[in-house]
Parts: sequence; C-alpha cells; structure tokens
Amino acid sequence: MSEEFAHPNFWAAGVGRHRRKWSCLACKDDKWRDARAARRHEKTILHRENVGHLLSPQICPSSSPTRPDSTRNSPLLDLLADLSEPVSPHGTPCAAAAPYDDYDSFQLDWDAIDHEQLYLPSVHDERLTTMASSLAAWLADGEDPAFSDADGSDSPDVQGEDLDPGVVLIAFDGSTEPVQPGATRPPQRGDTAPLNPTWFPWPDKQTCILDILRHLPRSLFSDAQLQVILWGLSVLGVDNVPSTRMLKDIDSSLQSQYGIPSVRYEGALGHIYYVNHLPSIIAQEMANPRVRPHIRHYPEDARGRVDQPWQAARWLYEIDPAIATPMIRKGQQDFYVFELTKLMDGTMVVPERWYTKPSARSSSPFDFEYWARAWRAHPVVSGRTRGYVIHTYDTVEVPASDLLLSFPHLLHTYRMDGQPDPCNIIGCGVLPWVYTDPAVGNRWRMRAQGHRVLSYMIWLYCDDTSGNMSKKWNKHNSFLFTAAGLPRVMVHKESSIHFLATSNIAPPLEMLDGIVDQLEHAQMHGIWAWDIEGREMVLVIPAVLAMLGDNPMQSELACHVGLQGKFFCRNCWVQGAGADSRQCPDLTGSVLTNADDDTRSIETGSHATDSDGSIHKDAMHQLKRKGRRSETMQDLVDRARRFLGVNAPRTRQDTMDKLRSMFDEVTNGKGKTRYTKMKTDTGIKDTYMDVFVERILKHVKGIRAGTDRYLEAVSAITQGHPVEEFMSPVWRIKGKNIFTDQMIPSLTYTPVEVLHVILLGFVKYFWRDAISRLNDIQKAELQVRLASFDVSGLGFPPLAAQTLVQYAGSLTGRDFRAIAQAAPFVLYDLVPHECYEAFLALSALVPLVWQPCIENIEEHLVALQAAIDHFLNCTARWTPRWFNKPKFHILRHLPDHIRRFGPAILFATEGFESYNAIIRDHSIHSNRQAPSRDIARGMARCNRVRHLLSGGKFCARGPVTTELPYSDNEHEWFWPGPGVGSLINVNIPSFRNVIADYFGLIDDTDPPEVGSCVHDKTRPRPLEKTATAIRVPRALIHVERRLYQTCQSVIAMNGEACRLGVFVLAREGRAASNALPLIGCLHEILQISNWLLLEIFQVIGSADVYHLPRIQASGWVVLPATALICCVNVQHNCAGHHCTGSSSVSVYEEREKTTKTMRRIEHRNPSDLILNTAQMRDAAHVQRFRTRVQQLERDWAIHMGAAAELNAQKLKTLKTSKATPKRQSPAVPSAATLDNDAWHVKL
Repeated sequence: MSEEFAHPNFWAAGVGRHRRKWSCLACKDDKWRDARAARRHEKTILHRENVGHLLSPQICPSSSPTRPDSTRNSPLLDLLADLSEPVSPHGTPCAAAAPYDDYDSFQLDWDAIDHEQLYLPSVHDERLTTMASSLAAWLADGEDPAFSDADGSDSPDVQGEDLDPGVVLIAFDGSTEPVQPGATRPPQRGDTAPLNPTWFPWPDKQTCILDILRHLPRSLFSDAQLQVILWGLSVLGVDNVPSTRMLKDIDSSLQSQYGIPSVRYEGALGHIYYVNHLPSIIAQEMANPRVRPHIRHYPEDARGRVDQPWQAARWLYEIDPAIATPMIRKGQQDFYVFELTKLMDGTMVVPERWYTKPSARSSSPFDFEYWARAWRAHPVVSGRTRGYVIHTYDTVEVPASDLLLSFPHLLHTYRMDGQPDPCNIIGCGVLPWVYTDPAVGNRWRMRAQGHRVLSYMIWLYCDDTSGNMSKKWNKHNSFLFTAAGLPRVMVHKESSIHFLATSNIAPPLEMLDGIVDQLEHAQMHGIWAWDIEGREMVLVIPAVLAMLGDNPMQSELACHVGLQGKFFCRNCWVQGAGADSRQCPDLTGSVLTNADDDTRSIETGSHATDSDGSIHKDAMHQLKRKGRRSETMQDLVDRARRFLGVNAPRTRQDTMDKLRSMFDEVTNGKGKTRYTKMKTDTGIKDTYMDVFVERILKHVKGIRAGTDRYLEAVSAITQGHPVEEFMSPVWRIKGKNIFTDQMIPSLTYTPVEVLHVILLGFVKYFWRDAISRLNDIQKAELQVRLASFDVSGLGFPPLAAQTLVQYAGSLTGRDFRAIAQAAPFVLYDLVPHECYEAFLALSALVPLVWQPCIENIEEHLVALQAAIDHFLNCTARWTPRWFNKPKFHILRHLPDHIRRFGPAILFATEGFESYNAIIRDHSIHSNRQAPSRDIARGMARCNRVRHLLSGGKFCARGPVTTELPYSDNEHEWFWPGPGVGSLINVNIPSFRNVIADYFGLIDDTDPPEVGSCVHDKTRPRPLEKTATAIRVPRALIHVERRLYQTCQSVIAMNGEACRLGVFVLAREGRAASNALPLIGCLHEILQISNWLLLEIFQVIGSADVYHLPRIQASGWVVLPATALICCVNVQHNCAGHHCTGSSSVSVYEEREKTTKTMRRIEHRNPSDLILNTAQMRDAAHVQRFRTRVQQLERDWAIHMGAAAELNAQKLKTLKTSKATPKRQSPAVPSAATLDNDAWHVKL
C-alpha cells in the first residue's frame, strides 16, 4: 500500500494492533491512520509544508544537539531496528515493518497465517517497541515524533479533546468501525497563526467559519457548546480544528486591529459604562459595499412627495447647516455654505443649504440635480468701505448649474473683476457676520484639504429591556441607532441597526452623556472614512435627526415630567385633570399651586399596561379622599375642550431657561419642597440635574442659606462649573437651525411613537373595553366571527379567535394590528353604538398613519387631520373619561411630526423593539459581572464579522484604539479574502444559508419580477377550453395548435403573490394616470404572454353600518399580468343580512382531523360585498376608495359625552343606594378616573 503515497519515505508502517496503518513522520503527530485517512492527510496544508521543510536543505543551529550521521548504518541503529520488531509470546517474530528505505519490497502471505494463533504483544514489549522506534526516528530525522516540542506540557493550548487512535465504534450488528479524527492543528497563538489569503483576515477556513458562528446574532453559544462543536468536527474528520483558546486569541487580535472599540466611561453620576465607538461604526458603514450606495447625504425637495426622511421638513429646512452636508463638488471646484459664490450671471450669493431636486430631464427617482438655498450678497463700495452685506431675508434658490466661481477662485479673480474683497463681509444687514471667519471661509474647507465633506443623519433610539429570559425583571437601558439616510425598506432591518451602549445601573441620560461626547467631537473634527463608492477618503459629520423611544423614555429625554404630570405633554403646555383652566405654565419660577408632583413613568416599552392611562391620577384620588366634589358637567366639558384644544408649544429656550432658574433656586438656598413644586408647576424634570440637586441639598443640610459657609458647600459640588454642565446632555445635541422660526418646538426631537400610542394605546384600550362588556354567549359569537374573518390581502395568517378573546389583556402589537383591521366586521352588534362608531373611526385612522408613501404631503395631512378629529370627536361623544389617557392628546401632534420627519412608519420602533432580543441574548451568554462591557464588546464583534462578510474594506488601527485609520492609498485598504465573501453565496440543498440569513446579508431589496407566474401543475389546454375564452370570447387572438398553461399565482407590482380567487386592484392600460384602479376578483391566469381574467366590481355606495364602500360585480375583463397592483381585502355584508354561525367545520388537533366541529359564519346573499378600506397594506391605493364620513361637531360631541357620563354616574349611584342597607348612608359618587382596563358607560 505504501506505493500509493506521494512521499513513502515519510510514512512508518504499524505493527500489532496498528497493522495496516501508517504514522506520518513528517508531521510527527503520533497518530495511526488507515490508507484512506493517510492519503487524505497528505493533502493537508500542514503536511505539505512539513514535507517541503524536510526536503529542503537545512543547516542545524549550533545550539542543537549533534546526532550520529544517519546516512551510515551504525550498530546502534541496527540494535534499535531489532528492538523495534515486536516478539510474540511464543518467541516467534511478528510481522514487522520493513526498514524505512526498503519497506515497499516487504510482502507477507496473510492467507497462509492461522489468524487464531496471532497474539498481541505485551504492554512491556509494545512500550519497548515504541521507545526504540522513537529513538531510531530521532537518529534518522533529528526529532522525536512522539515527544516533539509541539506537544509539550508548557503549551498554552492543551488538546484535551484529542481522541485516542485506538477508539473504535461498535455497530449494532457487532462489527467495528475505527474513528479517524482529523489532523490536529499545531498549538499556536491566534496572532502568530499563518495566514491563508483566501480567508484573510482569518488564518484559514476553519477559524473563519467557527469565528463567524460564534458571533451569529440571535444564535450565540457558550464555551461549553463550542467545545461540543469542536469535538464533533474532530470526530467527523475535519483537519486542523482550532482550539477554544486559539479562537479567542484570533478573535481578540482581529477585533483590536479591525474592529470597533468599546470606550469606557465613568459617568458624572458615578457609574461605569461602555459605549461602542460611534465614529468607528459610521466609518465602517461608509466602507461597506452593501450599505454605502444606499446612504443619502443631501435633503431632497420632492415637490410634495414624501416617503423618505430626507424629503421631510426637518432635514430639508430645520437642520443646522453647520452640521448638514456643507459642500457640493462641481467639476474641480468645491462650493461650501457661508462662503461668497459667484453665479453665471455675475450675481454674488452666499449658499445657506444644499439640497436636491428630481431631474427635469428624467422621470427616474434616482436622477436628481443639486440646488442651493442662498442669500443675496450686495457689494458695498463707499469711501474706505469695500465689502459685502448679506441679506438673509432675501433668499433665492440656485441650481448647481448656475454656480461659476467658488470662494478660493474668487480670491484670485476679484481684483480683475473690480469687485470688493470676498474676505470682507461687513455683516448681515445691521448685524455682524458670525457664521464663519471671512478671511478663511468655511472651516470644513480647511479641515477637509480637498476631500469631500458629507453629513450622516441617524435615528437615535433608547429603551429599556430585561436582561433575563425569566420573568424576573433585570432592567437594561440601551441606546441603538440606524442611519436615517437609508431608504425606508432598509432602515429598520436588523442588519442596519447598530448598538451603542447598555447598562443595568447607569441611567439613560448618564450614558447619553458619553454618546454626546463622541458626537460633539465628531461634529467638531469630522470622521475620516474610506468611501468605497467614491474610492477616496471623505470627512463625515454625524447628526441626530430625531430621538426615538416609548412615551416615558421620550419624556425623560425631553426633560419632561411624564405622562402623569399636570402638564403631561412633552410638546405643548396642555394641562390635565386637577389643573385650573385659567392657569398658564409658570416660566418665571413662582409657585402656582399645591399639587402633587407625580413623575413616575408607568410605561415600560412593550410591557406597557393601562396604568399609564390617568392624568394626575394621584391628585384626583387625593381630592376624593378629602371629600371634594365630583366633576360637574361644565368641568367635564372644560377639561375636554382644554384637552382637545390648541395649546402653546414648548420650546427649547423656554425649557432651558426654566431649568437654569430651578438650579439657581437650589443654589441660592431654596429647599427641596420649592424645587419639587417648580417641577410640578412647569411639567419640567431633568433627571440628570436631579442627582446634582440632591447632592447639593444633602451637602448643605443644616447650613443656613445665604451664609459664606452655605456658598462654600455649594461650590464644593459645583466647583465653579456653569449650570449647563449639570443639565441633561440632550441640550448639547446640535441640530436646530438658528435661521428658522424660533418658535418651532425643539422638543419634537421626540416624534410621536405610533406603536405605543395607537396599537398599544387606543386599539388595546378599546379592545379590552369591548371584551369586558360581553357575556359568555357574546364572546362565543365573537370568536366565531373572528375565526370566519377572511384575511386575504391583509398579510397575516387566520386569526386565533380564542386567543384574541380569552387573552385580551396579554396581546402584542401584531395582534392589535390585526384587530384594527378586523374590528368593524366583528363588533357591529356586540357593543353600544357610540363605542362601535369610535372603533370605526379608529380603523379608518390606522391605515392613514401607517401609509409608507405620501404622494402629496399637504393633501395627506388634511385627510389625516380630519381622521384624527373624527376619531377624537367620536371618543368624546362616547365618554370624555377617555381623555384621562394622555395618548389621546399626544395623537394631535402626529400631523406636524409627519410633516417634519416623514411617514410615521419611519420613526416607528418595531425594528428597535425586536432588537432587544439580541441584547438579551448577549446578556444571558455573559457572566453578569460586567454587563455593559461584555454586551458592548460582543456587539462590536458582531459588527466586525458583519462588515467582513459584507465585503467591506478595512485598515489596521493605530496604537490608540479610538483613532481611526487614515490613508489616501487605496492599496492600504484591504478586502476580505474571496473565501469569506463566498460564504454568503453558498447554496447547499436542504440547508439554508444561516450566515447570510442571521446577518441580514440576503439581498431582498430587488422585488420579484412583476407578472411572473407559478403554474398549477395541470396540462396545458387550447384557448377554447379556458375560462377566459368563455367569459371574454374575443379578448385573445386564437392561434392554431397553441396551448395555454394555467397558473395558481402571479406577482403584483408590490411584490406580493396573488392567488386565484383573491380580490385585487389593477390598472387599465387606457385609463388616465390619476384614474381609480379597477377592483377585480382573479379567476384565471394564462401563462402564454401572462394574461389575467378578472371579474370587475364597482363601488355602488356606502354600507350603512360599516361606513365602508359596497361593491358589486359589473363584468369581466382580460388584462396583462403587469397591470396587477396589489391584493385587497373584501368582506361580506354580514351586518346587513344578519349572518349567523350556522355552518361548521372540522377541528384539527396535532395536525389530525378529529370528529369535533366548530361553528363558522354562513353568509346570506354572498354577492353583497364590502371593500375593507381599513386595510393597512398598500393603503396608498386602497384609501382612494374610502368613503367620506360626516364630521361631528366637537362641542356637540363633548356635551353629549358629558351628559352620558353624568347619566351613567346617576344610574350607578342609584344601583349602589338600592343595594346598600338603609341603616348605612349611600356612598358619595366621585369623579375617579377610568379604570385601568376600561370604563363602562351604561345608559
């Protein structure tokens, strides 16, 4: 068999129990392999390197021990050869290996041997044989194969998991199969491992794949689990499996060179926490080929269309131009804002902001032109005064094509043109010029040194989540962000969300302090990053577009007292229950009332309950305890008007001035009571400043105010620092445009979060109230209607009826999303009329809020405002008690936030909420001793692996971990090896690509081809046998012997697969662009040229009960498959025909059909159909069919609701008095707030 080896001289044949096996003398691993395993071993890289090393001429170092000349036969070698031949117990020599240079000629007739007489050598003989073989090998080759230094006891990697070569597997039939583990990797540290260019920057394929698997999001595993995986790979015969220690060394080495550092902070409040380096993450994204082409840096004036954040007002008008993209490049010139610029017509202007517009020469949304919003500059030449006066009120819009000379070129040409020196800007009217140094121009020009400067907008998110899998709450406050410049389809993907910081001890504002430090440094100096698209270094300026979170977190970020405060809104100065309607918010520091300061946050993310529902609840209970009177009808009316009215907005300057005043009051000797009342009376609370106030109050306790000793005690805390350093770091975040209206509410950095306000707010409140009203018979009927509800076109599976009814208090946002679209068709006769009308108004509002693409922002906001007003009016007519819930008022600010930030779906938090599971997974797989550090480092490693798998470029870091690498030489920016990138393209049958899936690297941005079909596996048929030829005989031209394949589904324009029998919207080819689409039922799909047979329906009016459009069949039409827009949801008019659950279906349990049955709705007159315009998917198309509902007059609705409320109180009092024994006085009715679950109105 040895002749089959490539280098027979490096193989030693085995004897005894190792007969028919060979040991490699080149690798000296002391492993015995059969012929197949030996040939496989010869192909390994390690074996080839060792053989090459041994075959090359070498000179032994002088320090090496000398050995006898192995080229000559010596008596010692002869003796060792004799000893290495084992002797049988009977004295007969066993079959031994031939000498190393002639064992190919050795032959033995195994058939002539009596196998029953073969005995294994004794242990003593076997040991003597092994020692002799080892000594002979050392004399021949220079090293002992069994005791080389590679397996020394001082090695840092102990290969304890190596299998004994003699291990065998015993099969069930009694036969044995030897286990052949893979070749063992030589022990070495990760940073000294030899590199394979195919798997760069990892040393080889094994370490690359295992390191990636160790950092899969949502699939982390522990060291013990890693040992199991490594053991399994070894048993399966995988060569060079690295040890756990080596994997960790390689991971640490790669992270220190190419990863994102986690920066340690010791916060001002005394807590230690870690923040992942924000500039490194941004630089990494700029070098990522899968992300960089999609990032936008300029706002866009889309002529009324808004479906991306860069098209909304905040990015387009409000962001401070100093941190927006300050330049554009035209030819060889860079034009910067706040610098004099000459136009083609000779006019001098100063650009204030750059933006884009869709190209007039192309209809593609990806073709755009650069424009500038500029101020006119007027030259002044009078006597000794020569310069320019900038008129900021005289604004013009200038296309980039009109730009002629930038500031540096003006410095060389102004004398020849007879113009004043462009370095001499006299001022802005009567005010001095303060925006730049006129002599040097924009500071970014000097810092960029000819490179481009780009902005990088982010959505910054903060929320709390539990670090435990159990129900025991282990609160971790976490900061995440995503690039606001990414398109809507990418921005909330898990792979686009980046982790910044978390801690279970540091409060959010303390961690925000460290994040803002990094943000300020980056906004001052910029972030050098390699632009993989432009193939050059660029300077990036990060900026926060908005801060997202649930309502309590947003209140804390906005320095607001919370939802239960007297001034419960963080956006305006509306007052809640218990407040005097004649009082205005105090901004001067005086104390107005003696109300309690209840600032507790009651909503914790997705775990929010209805305990957030009452405004100033404790104050109302206090009034009750003190025997105060109940609210009269006028009180209810006044409070509802105040709740629904227009209130003065909060502004950044007002809030900061008030915080300064509160801090000064404390330092000047006012006590804690005064400070607490000021927070109550203004609705302002800075939890960051509260800590320093508590320190001051504790330090000056017992010291008389106004004395020198008191001032010294205060100074010991403040140490002469300005009050701004003790205020929330949120005020240090730049972003407000000082040139816009100062009354723009700056606290709308925190837009309305629709997930918690609408789905986990109104829908949850109303659904739980509806369920609590029903008896058992009504609940059973509701379950039948929910189970019979047709979900086609809505994008979710059939409703779990029993769960939605039985567990109404434990539902999730996904459940409430389905309820909002189904409620009008299941509750019509189960709840009071006023309650049902409020449900209808809510269902009509939801699709407008979640509409992802707004074609005309002004028209959409008018419709949205009308829907909000109708919903609030219906709620007021039901009962004003709902207005104890602050979310009903917060909703009023949504239209303004959509105008400023774009569609509400952009600043929804579902994607961030789901990311909490990844944070929890990292917490579980740590030792819980340093959660902030361990989670931050684990997330940073995931970022690095994702970047390398994406094919991102990288450069080694310097000795300072937070110093970003800089190099204009493209060759110093490395690509990952081709093997790394190939991992995301591996397609193994029956296996999904877990690496691409977990890291979100599957490219699904391109929708499937519109009009593509899936056939129904039936035989093709001639045209005359199709339903199309029967319904529309002359629609298709008859061709002899042409067969048509029918299909079961077709892809619509929205990428959805529409199956036979569903209702769809389609565009008729001859119709005008603004015409309503056709409503049709899909009856047949023909694959030849892909034609569709649709039964057309038309709107014939509005259903009396549902206030939704009724549709009726009107004919048939044949359209091309490319005309299909989307699926729509159509329901039967059950309310009009009193449909009941008289039919039944079989029940399936454990996927088996049983004899049990359950009821289903049996429709009467099935042709009477309703178009469900409450559908959330494709709302932009479906909403064109919505019916106009008559608006309620607000004052009338409020009075009707207040009257119903008082009547309900009287009935409740009457029932209580009848049930109370006469010797006891009846209970006095109170104006208590709504019950946490719901308030019942009974007339």
